[in-house]
Amino acid sequence: MATPFIWQGRIDGETEEHLRIHQVMNRYTPTQFTLVGFASDEGVKRNKGRLGAKAGPDAIRQQLAGLPLHRPLAIRDAGTVYCDDGNLETAQRHLSDEIIDILSLNQTPIILGGGHEVAFASFQGLFDFVAKNKPTKIIGIINFDAHFDLRSAFEATSGTPFLQSAMLCKQYNRPFNYLCLGIADHGNTKVLFDTADDLGCHYIRDKYLTPSQLPKAIQQIEQFINKVDYLYVTVDLDVFSASIAPGVSAPAAKGINTEIFDELFAVIKASGKISVFDIAECNPEFDIDNHTSKLAAYLIYQFLF
Repeated sequence: MATPFIWQGRIDGETEEHLRIHQVMNRYTPTQFTLVGFASDEGVKRNKGRLGAKAGPDAIRQQLAGLPLHRPLAIRDAGTVYCDDGNLETAQRHLSDEIIDILSLNQTPIILGGGHEVAFASFQGLFDFVAKNKPTKIIGIINFDAHFDLRSAFEATSGTPFLQSAMLCKQYNRPFNYLCLGIADHGNTKVLFDTADDLGCHYIRDKYLTPSQLPKAIQQIEQFINKVDYLYVTVDLDVFSASIAPGVSAPAAKGINTEIFDELFAVIKASGKISVFDIAECNPEFDIDNHTSKLAAYLIYQFLF
């Protein structure tokens, strides 16, 4: 059994103005945010990607620990779901059940990946929670990603989570609302574009996520958000340029920058509809000076504050 992460770091003082995240972790109730790690790259392995994302959760925790607080924060760490035996489907179900439990406590889950196979577990958890408690409400998925992850395969992989999500929606006669931001033409085959179109997905290519075209992108995002009640937001770190996020399973030749992400994410966050948030594909094995894990921690920080 893996050793639980120990939250520690620099301490400048114990009064409010000195506090860092590690000093308040697991300390205050009622809890607003709950972290859960998903230590898996089994989906990446099945998808023939480069391995190492399994170590992502603790790498992100390490970078998150020392970040400063500018207002009170009630946050806890619920530990990590591991996929050690190759049984991805069981690990995904375990994570989904954890998410249901967290949502039932009126807390917001933040999932630390791990390969992007985390996405089906995250969506399934929110889907099951909403189906049981608010069956008339509509879920929307916003995925920051260079790839659609709509692959058809014989088994679950890091490339199949949103097709799995679409099939789950179809099974229960629920709408599938999917918006993908940062799609790379060179990162997706024609069949993936065709699948996205057939499923009625919305997407904005990376080449259109530029400062001059930002107002149009924001308008599209707001229109999407207005049609749903709950949002599952997932960030695959390969949506960023490899110069910003080298430690991922599939580095991006182009990608978006953090300024564009901040603008788009601020709009999404302001809706107040984010119910589940996760970070995927943090791969310390290929990181450079912790650039990618620091970026992941920064993204979570943007969500927290």
